Amino acid sequence: MKSKNSVLIIEDSPAVGMLLAEFMKKLGYTDIKTAESGHAGISLFKQFVEKDITPLIFLDYNLPDSTANSIMSQILPIKPFTKIIIETANSKDEDTIKEVIGLGAYHYLQKPIHFNEVEKIITILEEEESYLEKKSPRTSTSQEDDIDEEKIIEHIDFILKTNNQISLNKIEQILGFSNEFIVTYLKKLETKGKIVQLDNKKEIACNQCDSIRTSQVFFCPTCKSSNFKLGKLIEHYDCGNITEESTYENELCPNCKKEIKALGVDYRVMQNHYICNDCGGLSPEISTSYICLKCESRFKLEEARWKSSVNYKVLNTK
Repeated sequence: MKSKNSVLIIEDSPAVGMLLAEFMKKLGYTDIKTAESGHAGISLFKQFVEKDITPLIFLDYNLPDSTANSIMSQILPIKPFTKIIIETANSKDEDTIKEVIGLGAYHYLQKPIHFNEVEKIITILEEEESYLEKKSPRTSTSQEDDIDEEKIIEHIDFILKTNNQISLNKIEQILGFSNEFIVTYLKKLETKGKIVQLDNKKEIACNQCDSIRTSQVFFCPTCKSSNFKLGKLIEHYDCGNITEESTYENELCPNCKKEIKALGVDYRVMQNHYICNDCGGLSPEISTSYICLKCESRFKLEEARWKSSVNYKVLNTK
């Protein structure tokens, strides 16, 4: 049973977490839990799952002990349909948006958080849940023409309302079938200036069920754990020690206890390395695979199927 009243906030700022929790209460959500670390967040998520509840999750992009891709790589294999809203302080550019959505996030919030934006996202989420409960616009699975055209139009309009860009493959996947009427209606919207056709979009698809609703899963190349963080490493040339920057207290090497003085002479800093919280492994690269959020199968990139279709930019759906 999914409870729309359950919310999990994973945020290392107690002030932000408290304000977000209070605002969600005002929106009518009652079962709200907060965590200030990735480890605590995963623990609370598993407690929800044990009660057969899938909470709505607000997830800070950067946490002291983990990253968003680490947390999502642990959550989505357990509950693929979990709605995760990423809080990011990164600049609001297309690459950042593509990254968080590509990870399987439902939406993102730019920091500092504006609660009117939170309310908009929650409204869309609740409308989508109501939409998914409606009868399919296809009234039969045996005849191609046995469809409800008015309902198709209603569903397509709603899909476009909740997306800035979307492919034909994604629209057909949400509707649950493909039909010439879908393409015809999209062409009508083009002529009315409500959408514009972009270049074809190539999307990864599940090699089992052909769904393009997939998420990238990240894991340690040594122990396969998804419990990792991103940090800086320091290599001390004299003794060869390579550990996290935080281990060099008072600029002393944790291995030989010698002072590190000159960057480039005594030591070097290794930026953006992944540190596994389980096995302690250090790596400049993290291993990846994919999980299908429809059938839950896992596959490697080289095993994936690729589907190409027209991509649309939404200009005006009013």
